[in-house]
Amino acid sequence: MKTKSNRIGGSIFAIIGLLMMIGAWMLFQNDQKFAKEAASATGTVVESVYVKSRKGKGSYYPVVEFQTAEGKRMTFRSDTGRGRPDYENGEQVSILYEKQNPANAKIAGFWELWGLSAVLAVFGLIFMGVGLKISRS
Repeated sequence: MKTKSNRIGGSIFAIIGLLMMIGAWMLFQNDQKFAKEAASATGTVVESVYVKSRKGKGSYYPVVEFQTAEGKRMTFRSDTGRGRPDYENGEQVSILYEKQNPANAKIAGFWELWGLSAVLAVFGLIFMGVGLKISRS
């Protein structure tokens, strides 16, 4: 038997899931535009910086040095960190960078480019599915 609270609660979950999916789509579009317009280069991992979180755990973020097509040397720290270093110092990685603003650079990997939009989409689907199931029960 459907109750009013189930319909309302389920609808709220479904709406939150829909908003997450919209956010994921917007992030995906932005990342896709970046990847399409970016210049590519090969960079070298020069270090992995450990950043401790407020909860006591931390993540390692690779710091990459590369040279632009114009010959300018640039260094950036990846926005994507993990519990252990993914790259060794001296390791070569493919990168993408904004031509007008080479400081805006990313390692050309799935998680670095598409990870946030993928995770948000998965959670959006889960919330929508749970919301629809609750509202129909």
